[in-house]
Formats: sequence, structure tokens, C-alpha cells
Amino acid sequence: MKRDILAAIRAEPVGTFKLFRATEEQPEVEQAMANLAELAQRIRHARLANCLIEVISLRLQYMDIWLRVYFENTPHQEARQQEFGRLLKQCFQQGLEKDLYDKIHKFNKDRVKAIHGYLVGVMKYDDLAPVVAESDGLSEALAEFVLVNSGEPVTIEFERQHHNRGDVVRHLPSSIAHLRTRDPI
Repeated sequence: MKRDILAAIRAEPVGTFKLFRATEEQPEVEQAMANLAELAQRIRHARLANCLIEVISLRLQYMDIWLRVYFENTPHQEARQQEFGRLLKQCFQQGLEKDLYDKIHKFNKDRVKAIHGYLVGVMKYDDLAPVVAESDGLSEALAEFVLVNSGEPVTIEFERQHHNRGDVVRHLPSSIAHLRTRDPI
């Protein structure tokens, strides 16, 4: 496996592969990968069952992961915020596109209203359907932005560099193609 990726890195132009540093000190890599692998299926199931708060919650978690990746893989001086809205603002200050920021900010406001306002009567459950529909493709747009605008281009020096548990090497063309062709998360 290691030889395969090294051969692929050597065969492609610099920038085709990017290294994304881990976002946690002690990442739970195997479980995180397993959870991510089943995410699209879980969201699809939740949509079919009309469990809209579940769809919104899973989308938020997916976007949170990508915001963490962006924050950790762009230059920054301060510690990463844990709360989603604050992290989103930090990422905007680090270069997240305004249009994308505005869409994610709106989604987050709608999410807070949905999750914290449903049982207290701020909204009806059917009012959640537009929140889900309006956020279709938003997770993928964020992931693509992060892939293109952060991370470190992998070079032939990769083999001699230090890497931490949880660091990820991504092949950008296939990662972006995958985001554009799958069902929305």
C-alpha cells in the first residue's frame, strides 16, 4: 500500500495529491473512518424516514469536520473554537469564501431554530423540510472548497517527512469527482 501511494505521487504533477494534517491530538481514526463511510447511507435513510432533525444534525457534523480540516490546514495564530458558529467565523477570517460562509451561516441559524425551537413551538416539523432541501449540496461545496484551498501539496519528499496519526493524503481529482457525483450528504 505504501509503495502504491508513493508510486502514484511520483507519477502525478505536484498538487495532485494533498496532505491534510490531523485535526485532533489523539484521533480515533478507525472509528471516524467507519462512521464517515456510512454517513451518506444514514442521511439517505433519515430522509426517507422523514427524520429531518437527524439529517440536519448529521450534515452539521460533516460540515464541522471540514471546517476543522480547513482551520488546521491554513495558517492560524489562535486556538480552534469548538462551537460550530465560532469555528465558522474563524474559518471565514482565514479565507472561507463569503458566499459559502453566508450559506453555512444561514444553515446554522436554521439548524439552531429547528433543533432548539421545535419542541417549544417556534416551528412545526414540516417547516424543517425547506432547511434540509436548501442545504442539499452545501456539505459537498464546503468539502470541495477545503480540498482546493487548504492542505499541503505532496511532493516526492513525502516519504521523508514526519506524519502524525490522523494525517490524510487525498488525490484531489478523484476526491472532487466523488463529491460531485454522489448523493448529497
